[in-house]
Amino acid sequence: MVYNIVVNPIYLWGNMQKGGYYILGLFKKDTAKITSDNTPQRLKAVAFVDYEHWYISLKTNYGLKPNIKAWFEDLNTKYHLLEVNFFADFSHKSLADEIGRIRLFSNKIIDTRSPNGVQKDFTDFIILDNMYQKALSSDDIDVFILFSGDGHFSSATSFLKNFYHKQVVVYAINGCFSKQLRETATISHILPSEQDISESYYGYIFDYLKNSQNPTYNEAIATAVKKAKGSANKQQIAKAMKTLSENDVISERTIPNSKGKKQKMLFVDWEKFEKFMPMNQ
Repeated sequence: MVYNIVVNPIYLWGNMQKGGYYILGLFKKDTAKITSDNTPQRLKAVAFVDYEHWYISLKTNYGLKPNIKAWFEDLNTKYHLLEVNFFADFSHKSLADEIGRIRLFSNKIIDTRSPNGVQKDFTDFIILDNMYQKALSSDDIDVFILFSGDGHFSSATSFLKNFYHKQVVVYAINGCFSKQLRETATISHILPSEQDISESYYGYIFDYLKNSQNPTYNEAIATAVKKAKGSANKQQIAKAMKTLSENDVISERTIPNSKGKKQKMLFVDWEKFEKFMPMNQ
């Protein structure tokens, strides 16, 4: 289910005021969490995802879709993940199409569309409200995870870290990460990873291979560079081609063409390709 939430700004201000008294009167320092057999226990964490930032920044700069599965798996190895909230204006068709992919990992999907039209700050405001509410109502949460590069979250991050003594882990897309927010976070992570970027190059190459009747090595590189629109150069695509060749995903063979002349052409092992590329790309 997609929720449409309208936030009362007075309610947020009231929570902040109550949070201030709570901090001044009752805050306590976190202690290390140890299990009965003296092994470290994963810290409890909640996440707040600005999916507009993740999806639009990644697609615009790298031609990729969010690798939600890999991100979730990584978080679950580090933390005891209690809930993950996704926020976006899902009135945009491209984002609406993402709801099915998000639901595989979380049913906490908050539609932040503004009743007065599209306003990015409206999404930020709703995320902030949800973060403050969670901080006030769930003192047992150790880690707040934020996926956004917007500097508007710097004050909230500082507040949670310095007064509530919470860890604040921030993820953002490279080139769209506020310096102030990055410096305020306890830990920051910049995406996409090198592997994700390499996979975008593979995608450009395979788009060419699937649509060419007589694919050649040089044409594959030239076409992939053109499709990358500045996000990859010839050397980077050639390196990706080499990786595919070393893994026997593609191979170059010499065959006679229609005129009887020998010509080098590329062939694809599609079964290996399906295993080589992630399922959600």
